[in-house]
Amino acid sequence: MNMNDTIETTHKTAHASGSGEIRLVNLTKNFGATEAVKKVNLTIPHASYCCMIGPSGCGKTTILRMVAGHENPTSGEVFIGDQMVIGQPPVNRGTAMMFQSYALFPHLSILDNVAFYLKMRSVAKAERRKRAHEMLERVQLDHLRDRMPAQLSGGQQQRVALARALITNPKVLLLDEPLSALDEFLRLQMRGELKSLQSELGITFLHVTHTQPEAIALADMVVVMDNGSIEQAGSAREIFDAPSTAYVARFMGAQNVLTGLVESKSRESVILKTSSGDMLEIPAAPIQASVGEAVSISIRRDLVQVRPTGSRGKDDINTIEGIVEATEYQGNFVKIAVIIEGVETFVANISDQSYFAEPVVPGDKVTVSWNSVDVHVMAKADSGDAGSLYGG
Repeated sequence: MNMNDTIETTHKTAHASGSGEIRLVNLTKNFGATEAVKKVNLTIPHASYCCMIGPSGCGKTTILRMVAGHENPTSGEVFIGDQMVIGQPPVNRGTAMMFQSYALFPHLSILDNVAFYLKMRSVAKAERRKRAHEMLERVQLDHLRDRMPAQLSGGQQQRVALARALITNPKVLLLDEPLSALDEFLRLQMRGELKSLQSELGITFLHVTHTQPEAIALADMVVVMDNGSIEQAGSAREIFDAPSTAYVARFMGAQNVLTGLVESKSRESVILKTSSGDMLEIPAAPIQASVGEAVSISIRRDLVQVRPTGSRGKDDINTIEGIVEATEYQGNFVKIAVIIEGVETFVANISDQSYFAEPVVPGDKVTVSWNSVDVHVMAKADSGDAGSLYGG
C-alpha cells in the first residue's frame, strides 16, 4: 500500500506557519472528451472553513484531488499560500487529506496509526509517540490508544483518521465526504467537533459534501457547483437567503422558485404576471428588467403561509392556489408540498402549532401566500421555468 495514497501529509518543512489560502486559477480537468472541471477561478481565504457542495459528477471531488495532488489538471494553476503547487508531490504541498473510507491500517494500534507518518519520516520513537498521544487527547481518544481499528465505532475511527491527518501540522486539511458513513446522531456530533477543531487550529478546511445542512452548519464559505462550474460562492447565509440562480435555490432546498413577466413597474414595486394570471409583487429596487421581460424570484419555504382555499379575488397579490400533494411531520414544523399548475412542486414549512390549528391533507385545495418583503430576486431569469409558465 502506497503511503501517499493512504494518508496525504505534508513534508515536515511544509509547516502550518505559512498561509493556507487556496487559489484556483482557470483550473480545468478533462477525462477524455469529458470536461469535468471548467476553468474554475476561486480563492478560499486562509483559516476559513469552506464547503464545496453539488450533485454527484459536478466536479467537486476532482477539484479536491487536484488540490491534494492526486490529479494533475489539464490546464490552470493551484496555489497554496504563495506557492504554485502543480507538479509538486502531495507531501510537499502543506496539505493533509481525510478520506471517506478513513483508510486506517487494520494491523496497527490506534496510537501507531496516528504516529505512522512520523515513523516514515524517521522521527524518534519517543517523540512520535508523544505527539501521537497529544493528538489522540485532542480528539478525546487517548484512552483507546492500544485498540485496533476494528474495535472502534465508525465515529471513533473517523477521529483517528482526523488525528492522523492533523499530526502532520498541515496548512490545509482536505475532507472528502467525511461524515457520509455516520448515522445521524454521530454526524451531528462530528459536525460540531470539526468546526471546533478548525477554529482552534486556525488552518484552512476544504470539505466536499453533498449534504446541504452540513454545508450550511459548518462553512464560513459555501461553493455550489454544477456540471464542472461554480454556480455561486459566498457565505452560508448568502447561499441560503440570496441564491443567485434558480439552480442554487433548488439545490440548497430552502427556496421556492417562480418566474413571471414584468406586468408593471412603479417606484415602490414591480408586478409580475404568470400565464395563469397570478400576480407576484416584488420590491422595485433590484429590478432592471423592462415590461414584458422575464424575472425569476425565490421565497423561503418557512416564510410561506398555507390555508384552505376560500374566497379569493383574481387580483390578490402573492397568492396562488394549488392542491396538497403530501405532508410530512418534522417535529417542530410540517412540510407541505403543493401542486401548482405550470410550476414545479411548491413547498411550505409551517410551524407545527399553525398546522394543527388548521390542518390540511393530500387532495385538499389550498392557497399559498407570502409577503412581498420576503421575496428574493434572482440575478437572471430561470429559462427552465419560463416555458411552463407562459406557454413558450
